[in-house]
Amino acid sequence: MNFKRTITPIGLLFAGIGSIIGSGWLFGPLYAAQIAGPAAIVSWIIGGVLMIIIALTFAELGSAFPVAGGMIQFAQYSHGPLLSFLIGWMVWISSVAVAPVETLGIIQYLANYIPGLMETSSGVHLLTYLGMFLAAMIMFLMCFLNFYGAQFFSRSNSIITAIKLIVPIMTVVILLKLNFEPSHFSDEKTGGFAPFGWHGILAALPLGGVIYSFIGSNTVLQLAGETKNPQRSIPLALIGSMIFCIFLYAFLQMAFIGAVSPEAFASGWNKLHYEGDTGPFSGLIAALGLSWFIVIIYADALISPFGTGFVFTASTARISYGLSQIGFLPKTLLRLTQKGVPLRSIFLNYLVGLLLFLPFPAWQKLVSFIISCFILSYIIGPIALIGLRKSQPDTPRPFFLPFANVISLTAFYICNLLIFWTGWETVSRMMIALSIGLLFFAGFCYRHKNNLWWKEWRGAWWILPYFSILTLFSYLGSFGNGKNILTFGWDFLYVFALTCVIFYAFKKPRKII
Repeated sequence: MNFKRTITPIGLLFAGIGSIIGSGWLFGPLYAAQIAGPAAIVSWIIGGVLMIIIALTFAELGSAFPVAGGMIQFAQYSHGPLLSFLIGWMVWISSVAVAPVETLGIIQYLANYIPGLMETSSGVHLLTYLGMFLAAMIMFLMCFLNFYGAQFFSRSNSIITAIKLIVPIMTVVILLKLNFEPSHFSDEKTGGFAPFGWHGILAALPLGGVIYSFIGSNTVLQLAGETKNPQRSIPLALIGSMIFCIFLYAFLQMAFIGAVSPEAFASGWNKLHYEGDTGPFSGLIAALGLSWFIVIIYADALISPFGTGFVFTASTARISYGLSQIGFLPKTLLRLTQKGVPLRSIFLNYLVGLLLFLPFPAWQKLVSFIISCFILSYIIGPIALIGLRKSQPDTPRPFFLPFANVISLTAFYICNLLIFWTGWETVSRMMIALSIGLLFFAGFCYRHKNNLWWKEWRGAWWILPYFSILTLFSYLGSFGNGKNILTFGWDFLYVFALTCVIFYAFKKPRKII
């Protein structure tokens, strides 16, 4: 049974916007301001533009190969099983974690009204056993609603997304009108507009919730197999959702910076703190005495994260479906319901998501894990685009990316920079997750009693030195407690050199074994 193409172009666009606007808007402006100060506005603009460049490569791939679990399939088509497994492994793990992290965002707000859901340890809000039980129920509801199929998903998500858009827009309008102080952007006592320079602006991309907010757009690719007119819908939804959210997040950050009280950042933006900042915008609104709008914000704190978790519950099931198609997960996951829903994949992801609450019971910890895995998976876009143009030149490409070599090289460089900017602590955890994936792949090849592992390793041996060198750069760099041996500025050149070597030497496709 095949997926049914029932998602409309507008439904796909709303799916992209809906997955971008989640708990990121509720927490990101605070964390980004702590890292970059008022220049966090620049972080949102840069982050969105960089992600659009990467998305351009996926727009052509998605229009040419509109299949479920797109990112995995692109790697399979272009470079074979090893790379597709590693990409699929990282995409799957990070995507499975999105529903839990959005559920954590919901519960963190609910804890203000329902005691016992969370406890605080060393300044970090952690789930209690009661909170874990409620989290399991919320995630089960996401799965239950997805059971009704893609058409229900498309219609209901459009409604949820429309609701989600109203509150952040109202928040911007209220703060700009009632409590906006332009002098906060140039206060010399706290370092002026960019107190931490370009280092802070770039560090805020992965560590301030900026990139986490924008990665939601990849759900468009995972739903490609169920989209009407995918050749037109996919580029429109990918790029359109990103452009819209760049403006929204930039205005949210501007409104936040202008509305926060001077006492909150008197000791420096890196020590930004005020009463009620566990819900950053609700704390600002409370200071204005608008109790009616606080209720609306708390309501949206339930709807926005739930909407994003709802979208990812659908798209992640398609990722595990794609892994099953190429043989890395059991074939039993390929069975669909009469509505075309991969119910078994949804149930598997639900169980794995519940397990993630044990090592990552806090929003900040789980977000860091997601970012490291997601960014790694994005390298397949620029590599597969050039590879598939050579190996499958006759495949129709309704969206044909101009200057593909230049844009693909730039996108690959951006991916490597984003990985580097996450910092040593995050990159080291990412490499552990990647190593576990390699062990699973080796076990897969051993079980099948063939030479697949050896043949694939000969064709993709560059993966090991590539990731090893990038990890070494991260260890020697100035981000995330690195050793600061590769000083800021020079590190751009080192990462660019590595990018060029890998891109030009190993971008060529190979025959799938």
